[in-house]
Amino acid sequence: MNRPFGILVLVILVIWFVPGRAQTLEDMNQFRWQRKKPVIDSIKIEGNHYFSDGKIKSVLFSKRTNIIRAIKADRARRIQRETIMRDTSEVKYLYLSEGFLGIRIKENFVPLPPDSNAMVKIRIDEGRQFFYGTTNFTGHYNRGMFQSDFTKIMKDFKIGNPEKPVNPFNLRQAAYDIKSVLANKGFPYAIAEFNIDTSLSHNFGDITFHIESDSLVHFGNVLITGASNFRPSLVQRELAFKTGDVYRRDDIIESQKRLLNTGYYLTLRLSSMDPDTVSMMKRLNPEFILSLKEREPHYVSIKTGAAQDSIKDLIWSLSGSWGKRNFLRSRLLELTAQTSFVIFSEWRLMEHSYRIRITEPWFLGIRMPLTLTAQFEPGVRSLLQPYRKQTWFISITTTWYVNDRLKTVTGLQFENINIYGLSGEAEEQLRQEEGISVRRKLYINFVRDTRNSIFIPSRGSVTSLRYDYVGGFMGGDDSFYLLEGSWSRYQKIWPGWISATRFKGGFVQETRDGKPVPTDDRFYIGGANTVRGFSEGELSPESDLGNPVGADIIIIMNQEFRFPIIGKLWGSLFCDAGNGYRYRNDIKWNNLAVSYGAGIQFISPAGPIRLDYARRVRVKGIEPGYRYHFTILYAF
Repeated sequence: MNRPFGILVLVILVIWFVPGRAQTLEDMNQFRWQRKKPVIDSIKIEGNHYFSDGKIKSVLFSKRTNIIRAIKADRARRIQRETIMRDTSEVKYLYLSEGFLGIRIKENFVPLPPDSNAMVKIRIDEGRQFFYGTTNFTGHYNRGMFQSDFTKIMKDFKIGNPEKPVNPFNLRQAAYDIKSVLANKGFPYAIAEFNIDTSLSHNFGDITFHIESDSLVHFGNVLITGASNFRPSLVQRELAFKTGDVYRRDDIIESQKRLLNTGYYLTLRLSSMDPDTVSMMKRLNPEFILSLKEREPHYVSIKTGAAQDSIKDLIWSLSGSWGKRNFLRSRLLELTAQTSFVIFSEWRLMEHSYRIRITEPWFLGIRMPLTLTAQFEPGVRSLLQPYRKQTWFISITTTWYVNDRLKTVTGLQFENINIYGLSGEAEEQLRQEEGISVRRKLYINFVRDTRNSIFIPSRGSVTSLRYDYVGGFMGGDDSFYLLEGSWSRYQKIWPGWISATRFKGGFVQETRDGKPVPTDDRFYIGGANTVRGFSEGELSPESDLGNPVGADIIIIMNQEFRFPIIGKLWGSLFCDAGNGYRYRNDIKWNNLAVSYGAGIQFISPAGPIRLDYARRVRVKGIEPGYRYHFTILYAF
């Protein structure tokens, strides 16, 4: 090799190798620096126009360090291995939800002298924002059977609205809902996919759903495994489908719920065989395997506790139960003994009772659990209590689940109380002084609940109707009937805001030959859950001495608007109206109590914890004023 050629080769190697080597050293230094998890001093956003810097920073995993985050040792104040992935995912979700389908994001970390803290630098290329254009359905499916269902799914998409951006996540949910509709009408192998056409020059993206329904499927046989303590026939009767029925995914879910509600099983798994490994016949009539883990047929439970009593000092109670879950094949039998003692000030037995309960899960061959309960309380005689009060009662209760949203509860309670050790006159005086009365009641409740959430419903309604018949032909010391009805409605009125409306009424009256309705059985209105701005029971009629005696008739109307403030903190605006009356002639529009106010709620795992401020409106007989209410759960 001659000298000029060697020099040329050396120059080429230097030009080729040194920058690469320098880049490798720079990358290694950057990697070592990031492994030290430097503190984030600043966050810089570039290229954003639609969202402000503050909005983007609010969704980032990365957080600028401060004293509070340093004390809490918050991981987000330092560079982490997952920082870029979490930051870019959150920002992409934010932009995609607003129709920026071509969003591109680049994030890097810049060392800051002199202490080598970090600056998070995010560069955003927003691209075009797209809105909903036309919606088309292609593929092979029965349009006459499904088109109306698909139209309902798409009704929330504002087609052609220049203020409603495309949201691919909502479209993905719509595709899932379309598959669910197909699966609930016999097509579990259906495919539903969507495509957004962004090739046009304008910003309206046409949406196309491609649907392949595949073949109609019927339920095959169910193979039950793990049933040893309880007969397989008990499983079969809880299934919401039979062999040969058209396949419905909801039937599978309902069957699983029913089996768990029996109380016989700890866990269960209902799965179909892999359609790719079975014949075409089995694919169209899939067999299912139901794997069960049963509870023990017998159980024992012991409970104990102590409570303070203003008269008897400290009371300690103890109860024990023995149960058999497969009594007479499928009935639940439970025997319970309970006793209470007065302790410390004196040691003596205060009361003891014995109860037997039998539950028939399928009454009259219908999935309508019936429970028969009998309890006997012998009573205890002592020097401080020279008489003995013996009580026994029998109750029958049945619950009929008409469907997932409607249930009825019917029951009969028959009670008897005997007092020994007193003369007839003394016994009558004791019954009046202590309010001892024999209660016999027949009742029925209807509840229809279509809410999408128990704690914070945003759609649906609750309708309830209650009727109690006490005494009458059944005998007993009290004789009256009570009717109470309520209707609540929940709906979204604009983004984030929920309208909640309730109407409630009640009526109680003694029978022709009965005594006045007991004070405890009348209605009491006013307070945090009825008409706010008043104390509990303040709106109920009073006796001549000024003591609340309860109302025979109540009317309640509530309107509330609920909205999120930040995080788990919500707010509300409300208006309440209502009153309690003794007689029908007292009901007038000008004597309805009216209040209005605002509240804040913290949404805890146990439900909303709320603080309400309500002001009373001046009406006939009611002076203006205000009141705070602090409680848990919404008023309705």
